[in-house]
Amino acid sequence: MGTGMVTCTENRRRLSRFAIATKKGFDTTGLIGVSILVMLCVFMALPTWHTDAQAEPKDPTVSEKPDSDQLYKFIGASSCDGSACHGNSRAHNKLRIGQNEFYIWSQKDKHAKAYEALTNADAKIIARNLRIAKPEQSTRCLGCHAVSVSPERQGRNYEITDSVSCEACHGPAEQWLNPHYRPGFDPQKATSLGMYNMKDLGKRAEKCLECHAGADGKEVTHELIRAGHPRLTFEIDTYTYVMPPHWLPPQENKNREWFNARLWAIGQAAAFRNQIKRLAASRQADFWARPDFTNFDCFACHHAVVDRLRGITKEDENKQLWRRRDYGGKPDRLVWNSSSYEVFRHVVILAASGEGKHLEQLMRTVHEGLTGKGISHGSFNVALRKLSALSDQLVSQVAQYNFTQQSVFSLMKNISGDRRRLSTSGFLAAEQAVLAIASLYDAYVATAGGMSEAKAIKDTIDALYKEIHSGWAFNPTEFEARMNELHRLLSKT
Repeated sequence: MGTGMVTCTENRRRLSRFAIATKKGFDTTGLIGVSILVMLCVFMALPTWHTDAQAEPKDPTVSEKPDSDQLYKFIGASSCDGSACHGNSRAHNKLRIGQNEFYIWSQKDKHAKAYEALTNADAKIIARNLRIAKPEQSTRCLGCHAVSVSPERQGRNYEITDSVSCEACHGPAEQWLNPHYRPGFDPQKATSLGMYNMKDLGKRAEKCLECHAGADGKEVTHELIRAGHPRLTFEIDTYTYVMPPHWLPPQENKNREWFNARLWAIGQAAAFRNQIKRLAASRQADFWARPDFTNFDCFACHHAVVDRLRGITKEDENKQLWRRRDYGGKPDRLVWNSSSYEVFRHVVILAASGEGKHLEQLMRTVHEGLTGKGISHGSFNVALRKLSALSDQLVSQVAQYNFTQQSVFSLMKNISGDRRRLSTSGFLAAEQAVLAIASLYDAYVATAGGMSEAKAIKDTIDALYKEIHSGWAFNPTEFEARMNELHRLLSKT
């Protein structure tokens, strides 16, 4: 890159606490390492949709069924590995697709090792703790570690050992495999044939979140985490970057400009919606039941216990979270995990400003209801229903927002300026803030070029990455100081 064009890509590659490092050589043979499949975005080779105006003639052998993704068969990853399809070891840069998508997935993407992770020593310990005899045969594990479908939906080359393969993201290929590469194939027809539209960034994020945040039958509960499974965290742009992508970037300028900023923002909106929908679903299943502990802040409870108040260093004092945390009530009450909201609210202020105050009010009511501050069941459920509907609306509004150099810069500045609220919200919110700033900064450099304080900004972001290396060692005072420095540098630019 030219002078001043310094990006955060090295730290985005490393992210050691997610076992994403590719240059540090972290051991990925254990479940925690290979479980990147629940820590990375779930994409396979992007569909080869044509945009020709002429639609393919009606094929009488193809029956277009409604809700096709629930009806068609999965025919296996080997159906895509031909050298004339997606199996080349080198990309064809002059074509609309690289034709090496399968090769990248099978050789570099940890989704391809997801099933194998269920057979190692770490998985066996977790399974033993959960009283599961064989994790590689358990539906609880296979939901996200493989393409797990009923026997009647298993096609000619289907193999459970294919792991999280092409059809996990692109949908069952029984009907669309043959016609999708023909000239004149109508992309509007694809969904009726079972193909999932991964070009729609909202749908892409939704697909990723099924395993990276949870969906029906794919929950990583507090019980599972206690048994040894890593907690789930997600930021779509960073995780896409380290995947690595096996598809070509958008070719049209209108789609290419600020693409990563749009992807990040839509991912934030979708993650927020997913959390609200999961919470609402748990209430519908059992109105009186306490939501699973994964809805709450892990580190509100799992932090170092104070041994003494006197005779301690300033560093030890800064690590005592009770000195800074806003419990929003009594300290012995649970604290809702607001990490999907604390950064996303800045996107709402930018892209849907009219909904900002309404969203904040609903969030306050829901948070008070979850943390036991005396909100009635009726008020809580009304607020939760409104919040669920609003989360749908916000995904659409964010997807339609046109990012500019000024808006991306403003987001970086506003998030770093929100340092006190983020630090008191805890490690999970701080984690999302650092991932957001790095993603937005790289998007800014890629589209607009460098900043006048580029090296200092890059060094400060690098330092922020160190602050989120471990939830156990998180120091809110140091995090806030780093964010303050970043905000100062951005204000000078």
